[in-house]
Amino acid sequence: SNGQLDRTPNEMTLTPLSSNESLPEQSFIPSFIKSNWVRNFQVPWNRMPAALVQATSTGERARPGPRREFVRIVVAAMQAHCPNPNLAACGEVARNIVSAYPLTFGDISEEGEQLGNGFSCLQRQLKTRVEHVNRDVMEHRIRRPRRPSAKRPGQQDNFLRTKVRCKVDSYGCINWQPPSIPEGETAESLEMKRKVAAEIFQSAGPKAAELPNVDDLMQQTYVYQRHMINSCPPPTISEIEGHWPFLFTEKGLCRHFKILTGIDIRSRFSETLLVKSKRILNYFSRQRLKWNGEIQSMLTEIDEANATDNNRIAMSAILLMMKYFKEKDNAVFILAD
Repeated sequence: SNGQLDRTPNEMTLTPLSSNESLPEQSFIPSFIKSNWVRNFQVPWNRMPAALVQATSTGERARPGPRREFVRIVVAAMQAHCPNPNLAACGEVARNIVSAYPLTFGDISEEGEQLGNGFSCLQRQLKTRVEHVNRDVMEHRIRRPRRPSAKRPGQQDNFLRTKVRCKVDSYGCINWQPPSIPEGETAESLEMKRKVAAEIFQSAGPKAAELPNVDDLMQQTYVYQRHMINSCPPPTISEIEGHWPFLFTEKGLCRHFKILTGIDIRSRFSETLLVKSKRILNYFSRQRLKWNGEIQSMLTEIDEANATDNNRIAMSAILLMMKYFKEKDNAVFILAD
């Protein structure tokens, strides 16, 4: 159901959910999963250049020339099944190639660490080759049908926008739109809990987000929150904030993100910051003599401090980056006695 706007700013009436109603399933299904040719596609290993055969046997990196030749061979084999494979299909093929020979084709840093998903570069190479081959073939390049020029105001456009939101916006989510309301709940009970949470925010303010009962209320009304956020046309930010003010607190947003994607953004950020910081420190330390005096002095201070805890490692990396880009300390840090 779509939200219905009235004339009053920041006021919005949601069409209520019936207790036995199931919301339309909006799971993102990549097009390559629906295509049998991708699932059954066999990489033409027997046509791989001799230099690549040797590299795969020894675990060496593929050289640019043989790698490009193999990309051309793979794309030609793909186009025998589909004239214009999309990026998702290229990604599935690239994943299969990298999973077979990760050291030869995978995205790996100098330290041997996997970068991203490990196959993005090969995926992009395959897609670029597809676009190059199809550059003069319009029937293969055009994928989306044009929107009809004559349509009743709002009707067809809303349908198309809903379709796009389902396919694109839900990507990467594991709980984009729950198919039904929780067992034992009704539309009235969810609306009541929403009002209770809003009243707590009005009386106690953002700090109430730390209260256990608020945490329970926000988890129990998650389906109702998604029902409003996913409505089409989408509500404004101010309208969402008026109905769900705790979503605009740090804890409320992180909680919602974890239910939506399955990722604890706080711990993931800390882990990633530590990994990247160590890589930055290692990069600057290995090339100490090429840096200017300020960076060398900063590296000496870091060595003398012997930073081992996570906070000091992250802070050292940030300070080094600021010295490199000639940023002032007070642009990031608040200096105090």
